[in-house]
Amino acid sequence: MRMATRVLTLSLTIAPLSAQPPSPYQDLAIELAAKIAAALPASQSATLSFITIGGAGSGDMADRSTVSQAQTDIARALTARGVRLVERASGAAAVRVSCLENLRERACVADLEIGSTRQVVAATRPLDPRTNRPAPLTLEMQPLFRQRAPILDAALSGDRLVVLDPRTVTRYQRSDAGWLRADSQPIAAARAWPRDVRGKLRVDGGRLEVFLPGVVCRGTSDAARLACAAADDVGQPWPLGIDNTGIEANRNYFHTPEGLTFFAAAPLGPEADARWLVAGSSGALLFLDDGRQSVATVASGDDVATLSAPCAGSAGAAGNVVLVASSGRGARPDTLRLFRAVHRQLIPAAAPVELPGRFTALWAAPDATSAIAVSHDAGADRHEAFHIRISCDR
Repeated sequence: MRMATRVLTLSLTIAPLSAQPPSPYQDLAIELAAKIAAALPASQSATLSFITIGGAGSGDMADRSTVSQAQTDIARALTARGVRLVERASGAAAVRVSCLENLRERACVADLEIGSTRQVVAATRPLDPRTNRPAPLTLEMQPLFRQRAPILDAALSGDRLVVLDPRTVTRYQRSDAGWLRADSQPIAAARAWPRDVRGKLRVDGGRLEVFLPGVVCRGTSDAARLACAAADDVGQPWPLGIDNTGIEANRNYFHTPEGLTFFAAAPLGPEADARWLVAGSSGALLFLDDGRQSVATVASGDDVATLSAPCAGSAGAAGNVVLVASSGRGARPDTLRLFRAVHRQLIPAAAPVELPGRFTALWAAPDATSAIAVSHDAGADRHEAFHIRISCDR
């Protein structure tokens, strides 16, 4: 009777686990765990974290239980291989896992940090061509304008283009020969800009506003008249989609009314379980709630912007997607990446796009249908603005 009771208890314990459906990455979890275990020294403990789980076209990963199951599969596979997982411990190896899919394959990648060394291992499987998957999104990056002076922002309206640099606001008219300069207005500011000066344009019909550190300028969109004043005098926050106190004269970052320091903010839809995604001062991306309090930290990024997904039934449909700009490390290029924000996680929605130079600015258009990204090519000594849009692969 005692043995029968033990068997019954064990069966009841296992039944709920075996009844759970496997994640789309269960087969990859087993292979990845074997590679992680082989890379770790004997008796080495490890911490396990997940950067992103999901992929372009993998709508089922939007379900919280599926995400949780994918994480559980990998943790179980590691434990079965003898890896001792700990929450936090001095000397433990850090294992960071990303699982995603593209048009050709599913992949799980682990970044291992063991003391002062780093190693990357991966497991991949080709996609089943018979699977009917929704069309993924694609980031389109079209060169818009280039010049030697730093470009802080650019506003495109039909056949007109307004370009902001640290000294002037210049209007251009499109022609068969390209952009022709129509007129220019200097920015009257009796102060020196910070080294990494930031600026933003807001064009609303015939009105033009220019936001610079400690300065706000107002005029008309034809750049004929431009009046500038200290931001402290006009009390003007920047138009970021989140309450902020603007940028101080010698700074390049913002503060929320609660005092949180951030570089950029992207408003989110209801499926995110958060109100905003912000690029924090530490280089991490933070999810904020309605009270602008941090509720989750995800992968690193230097700038963020919200865009509208144009096609129903695609990986980015049912709300907005988030464009993330990230600076490369060493010889790696700076990139733009597109994500869906679901249950306080970032799920890749398109293949990343490399920038030809170092990223310097990212601003979404007022209607969120496009964005302006700016990079600096040090070799050619020029700054270039790109028009960023989302299209659907069919």
